[in-house]
Amino acid sequence: MSEYLSLVANSGQVNTPPGSYDTVKEWITHSFLGPHSNVLEVGCSTGFTSIEIARYVQAKCCGLDLHADSVATAYKNTDSYVRELVSFVEGDAGKLPFLNHNFSHVVISGHLPFVSASMRHQHIEESVRVLRPWGYLLTALYFYRRPPPQTLLDEFNREVGTQLEADGDYSYWSNLFNSPQLLLEHESVHEVLPADSSRIKEYLEHLEPSSRKKWAERLKLFNENGSYLNYFVRVHRRLPPESNLMIQIPRGGIYRSKKITVQGQAS
Repeated sequence: MSEYLSLVANSGQVNTPPGSYDTVKEWITHSFLGPHSNVLEVGCSTGFTSIEIARYVQAKCCGLDLHADSVATAYKNTDSYVRELVSFVEGDAGKLPFLNHNFSHVVISGHLPFVSASMRHQHIEESVRVLRPWGYLLTALYFYRRPPPQTLLDEFNREVGTQLEADGDYSYWSNLFNSPQLLLEHESVHEVLPADSSRIKEYLEHLEPSSRKKWAERLKLFNENGSYLNYFVRVHRRLPPESNLMIQIPRGGIYRSKKITVQGQAS
């Protein structure tokens, strides 16, 4: 287990997807998550997404992570109000220990930058395998809107344990999900705004005191890297294998539209 992931698991750091709560709510809204849903979170880290989905909509959630410390911390983070809805297991995202078509929703996002480029397609294919036909694949990933200096990238990868490359732009990360089995239903793109000193101070105050010095050093690195980043939030739908399905391409038909405000009505 990398030093960074161990620090996350043991410092009280809440490891969220890009966009944090807003992203979770965006996934919920655009994939019809609810009490009927059965969710797998691949690379769950300390459990934020699984726990929040259960809190918001009372869905049944299972988080999977390769690292035992992360799984143990995720269980510690699960409060009594959702304990019966949430479970966590140790396992390999490249070989998921679940049957085909087992889940209505699969979240796969934050662990992919830690995986070698040659393995990322396999991890996504495994997530699609365990997803039910017409189920939803949910992802949110950072990408470089402009290439960072190689010295910064090397330092970031070394300190955090990621396997990022300077050409990891929007095209690279979005193209990972190009598959005849997946239909893009929703996407939003967001700019990253680096933190100011007051936000960093507030962030550090909520971490274990013994870990604050290490986090303060890493947050400087995160902030510098963040000045080159955007992120996207996506909802894909898994298509059944049958041919001649009634699906409109392009989505929404020949026309596009924009919402307008009728004169005299509140916007």
